[in-house]
This record gives sequence, C-alpha cells and structure tokens, in this order.
Amino acid sequence: MTPAYYRHIPDSGSCGRDFWRLRAPRHLALSVGIALCLAFSALVSGADWSPTKPIRLVLPYAPGGTTDLIARIVAGPLSKDLGQQIVVDNRGGGGGVIAMSLIARAQADGYTIGLPALSAHAANATLLQKTLPYDTEKDFQPVTFVGQSPLVLVVGVSNPAQSLKQLIARSRETGRPISFASGGIGLAAHIAGELVKLQAEAANMTHVPYKGGGPATAGVMGGQVDMLFAPVGSVLALVRGGRLRAIAVASKERSPKMPGTATMSESGFPNFVMAESWGLLAPASLPAGPARRLHDSLAGVLKQPEVVKRLDEQGVEVASSTPQQLREYIGTEVKKYRDVIVRANIKVE
Repeated sequence: MTPAYYRHIPDSGSCGRDFWRLRAPRHLALSVGIALCLAFSALVSGADWSPTKPIRLVLPYAPGGTTDLIARIVAGPLSKDLGQQIVVDNRGGGGGVIAMSLIARAQADGYTIGLPALSAHAANATLLQKTLPYDTEKDFQPVTFVGQSPLVLVVGVSNPAQSLKQLIARSRETGRPISFASGGIGLAAHIAGELVKLQAEAANMTHVPYKGGGPATAGVMGGQVDMLFAPVGSVLALVRGGRLRAIAVASKERSPKMPGTATMSESGFPNFVMAESWGLLAPASLPAGPARRLHDSLAGVLKQPEVVKRLDEQGVEVASSTPQQLREYIGTEVKKYRDVIVRANIKVE
C-alpha cells in the first residue's frame, strides 16, 4: 500500500472542525470563527497569485534521464495552468549540488523552482556535510511530492546469473568480486548496492561510479560491470527488449511492470525497499501566495489522466502531497541514507 506521504492530501481551504470545539458561548464562537476564517482566507488568498513572467524549473541532471522526462511531461500542462512558460534548465554536475545551490540562492518569489531526485538530495546531507553550501532541510521550501519509481536490479544478458542469490553464490565460488554500477557516488543506485553489500556480509562487492545513469547502464549491458540498481522506468524498455535482465525489484510487492521479477525480500533480503523519488522544491521563505499556487497547480496537473498515463509508461508512480508531508519525507530520507553511508563508510573522493 502506498505510504500516506505519497498520497495526495489537499491543503485545507477553510477552517477545520477542531476550531468549532472552542469552549465558548455559541454566539461568541461564531463571531470569532467568522473573524478567524476571514483572516485565514486573506492569508491563503495567495492562491490568486499569478506569475507574470516565465518560471525556471531547475534540474540537477543532464537531459535524457528520468528526472528530465518527468519535468518535460509536466512542464506543458503546468505552463498552461499557470499561464506562463516553464523553462526547463538542466544544471548537471557536482552530484546535484550545483543546481541545488542555484535554487537555494535564488530569490524566493516563485520564479525559480527545482525538481531533484530526493535520494541524492538526502544523501548529500551526509556525504558533503562539511562542504555543502546549503542546508538540505532548512534552505528549501517543499512544495509537493511528485512521484517515485522502485529500483530494479539488472544484469547484462551475457551474465549467467538468473537471480541475486546465484550472482552472490557465483562470486563466492570464483573468488571474483561483484562489481555494481551507479550514476555517481551517493545516488540511489550506489546506496542500494552498498546496502546489499552490508546485508550479504560475506559478499565481496566493488562500486564502479559512472558519470550518469546512461553510461552506467551501458557498462552493465556491455559486461564491464556486473549489476546495476536503476529506477524501473529507466530500464524497462531495455529489459523488455532483451538487452538487460531484471533479477530483483526493491519494492514491497512485485512490480506490475515486471511481474515475473522477484522482490528483494523474496531474494533473501528482508525489508529491502528502495525507490528513486522526486519532489518540487523552492527557495526557503517562499511567500504563501506563490507557494500555494505552485502546489495547487502541480497537484492538479499530477491528477490529469494523460500526465498519469505518460509518467506510468516511464515507470513513475505519480503522487502529490502537502508541503509538510514532503518536508517530513525528506527528513526521513536523510536519516535512512545517513545510516547506510555511515555503516558502509562511504566517502566522496
């Protein structure tokens, strides 16, 4: 079942029921209630905020990846709803730090927003703790969760392993380390591989970081690297086309996109659940007006059947959230990734 923070829970646009439990005479409660509701309505009237110039959507990665696909799928309908062009700005490099620094330093007026992969955003809080030029949780205003894609473990078709157990057993028999690829240090693929290494204990595994998910995938297809964790959507076509073999999916239940692929739990790794996820962030101190309008607009776009269909084809499970739910989710991800990073003694070279 999808966690609560992945499901859309609309912001309250009127006073909640708890207000009417005030212990006061009925007429007084009614008068105060009207006054407070009017004040609240004035506060949230920022929903009437309308942008008067193009909005820049900053991505921490180069064109072509899943993040880029998500951004370009939602940019059109979001632009139509807001009445202004959404300019997708790819700012790859530095493990996402370059783009996130740009967002953190931007004027908090609603005209600069960002769509990071939340795994790397969370991991950098620990990996680059001493040098990170921003605070992962304090320097950004969460707007809404956007979606997630479970990670799937793939190997090249020339690899004889049909399961993760076979891959590990073969490594132990031959004494040859298992090499696992990723698009960079601290990304979800890297953390997932390190978690396998921690849980398998006796397994001899070596991380091979590439400069992006595309080259990492090519390395596995070419046999230069043994395995790779990747979002389902980014490798689905390659698996269906017979260029990669999926041997385990890191979701609680089997993926409907790959029903014949065992879960990590079924593969001997209990409670091994990992997904790449995305959320819309803005600079901290974003005023209530643009914050609410951006949230409501994107939440509406994420409910449009055509958007849901196109993202589903990319293996992305769409879901919006309240800003607070996204803030709590990021905090949880920071703690989860910190635990693996510390236990695995992962360092940025």
